[in-house]
Amino acid sequence: MYDLFAPETLLNPYTLYKKMREEDPVHYNQSFGYWVLTGYRDVEAALRDERLSADRTALFLNQLGDLDVNLIQNFIRVNSKMMIEKDPPDHTRLRKLANQGFTTRAIESWQYIIQNTTDRLLDNVQNHGSMDIVSDLSVILPGLIIAEIFGVPETQRANLIEWAIDMGTFWGAPGSSNIEEYARKADLAAAQFSELISQLIEERGRQPGTDMISLLTVAYQEQGLNLEELPSQCMLILNAAHLTTADLIPNGVNALLHHPEQLQKLQENPALINPAVEEIIRFDTPAPFVFRVAKQDLTIGGKHILKGSVIALGLGAANHDPAKFDSPEVFNIMRSPNEHLGFAPGIHFCLGVVLARMELITCFTTLLRRLPNLRFDPDKQAIPRHTSLVFKGFDSLPIKF
Repeated sequence: MYDLFAPETLLNPYTLYKKMREEDPVHYNQSFGYWVLTGYRDVEAALRDERLSADRTALFLNQLGDLDVNLIQNFIRVNSKMMIEKDPPDHTRLRKLANQGFTTRAIESWQYIIQNTTDRLLDNVQNHGSMDIVSDLSVILPGLIIAEIFGVPETQRANLIEWAIDMGTFWGAPGSSNIEEYARKADLAAAQFSELISQLIEERGRQPGTDMISLLTVAYQEQGLNLEELPSQCMLILNAAHLTTADLIPNGVNALLHHPEQLQKLQENPALINPAVEEIIRFDTPAPFVFRVAKQDLTIGGKHILKGSVIALGLGAANHDPAKFDSPEVFNIMRSPNEHLGFAPGIHFCLGVVLARMELITCFTTLLRRLPNLRFDPDKQAIPRHTSLVFKGFDSLPIKF
């Protein structure tokens, strides 16, 4: 009845989300075997519901279908240790440790890294009069920033971006017809990524610096903890910092260019950048779904959901719920209040929220200052990505300036 993977839905899902929210807000998708929530109240409650588990190992194995589970043994080994897949008390312990990498001193050093990296990438295209927001900026920028924050050697930074994309593609593609190809790439990426991070942890353990791997390694050592868990936490932060921001930048540029009156308002009053960034996150959420698994039988919206059921929490749909937002289909950079679910409130609230906001504010401020005549390239077609239910962005967004 509701085809979430229809090409037109993947390009613009909000019409279908509206239909689902009005007709069947707690919907069982027979094709893929999971429940889908589309109402703000249900999604927000589910994000905070301790009866729902974040451990999605069964979902990853299930999406392989008849394929050999050994195909993703490295991916599962790495992923199953990440705190995003953990419930309390393990999640609480890992989260507390991960916070050691987000010290006030570290955060203060990020602004220079973000600004410098943004300027360097724009220097490469400034004289061309045109660029692709995705390939020239958004895919590269967050990867380079987080790689520098982590102290990853420059020779490995391109690999880091590729590995993050390969792991994220499989992580976010339940039900895809290309699952075997995605699985093979994700597993190889997990093995290579893990090897590099383990090597860096060993080096920083002997000679710590001020980078995030050093801060986290020292925190683990001081508390006498098993360093075997640390590579997975580092990879989680590296991947999460890259994937969603890489989509938020083109999603935001696309929204601004489609709403020239809002773009002009922001250009005339750059102080509106903070609410503008929050509206970009709400209006075209880069992670429209997160998955949970029921730890026991429960009822949501009058529907009986059995233990072990997979539930897709529709962050993107919830962010367009008129029960929560006035005129949700309107892109309004002055929207207030704006209690969007883009950073997934609850115990799994985005760990890198400060970094994400810093990157977006710096990136959009710099773009609008340096490229004041920003506009779509009339000779080239934008290519929205349509391979994943979990990540929403662009494969290409050509612009002129």
